[in-house]
Amino acid sequence: MSRAMQIGNSIRKLTKIFNTTMGKDLKEIGLTTPQIATIGQVYFERKTIGQISECTQLSYSTVSGIIDRLERDGWLERVRDESDRRIVWIKRTSKIEAEKEKLHFFQESFYENLLADLSPEELDNIVRSLDLLTTYLEKKVEEKP
Repeated sequence: MSRAMQIGNSIRKLTKIFNTTMGKDLKEIGLTTPQIATIGQVYFERKTIGQISECTQLSYSTVSGIIDRLERDGWLERVRDESDRRIVWIKRTSKIEAEKEKLHFFQESFYENLLADLSPEELDNIVRSLDLLTTYLEKKVEEKP
């Protein structure tokens, strides 16, 4: 098996592990994967539907529908921009903070606990490798028309 295939397999395995872990948390609080991806986009800063759509690679109409449901259930809210009323920001609500303890994968301690048995050197190697792969793939994506 080529190195490229090994990397691809590792990425798929990591994605499956992360999704399985996420799935347990999501089931507990009744959210879907696309809903949590949307919440994740506005967890640290407000964004427009277009920005969320671009980051999640979901269509604008799909994201709008997800936001409708999350807004109805009190997770997110739409807020008009004060200087340009045409812009609508999506931001998190206090419900996210209240449920934060159940959203383990948004907590820094989640990764610290998950990786606790690795040595500092192993962690450094992982960080360097992931940074290298991310930078390389970002450049490849930018090159495509």
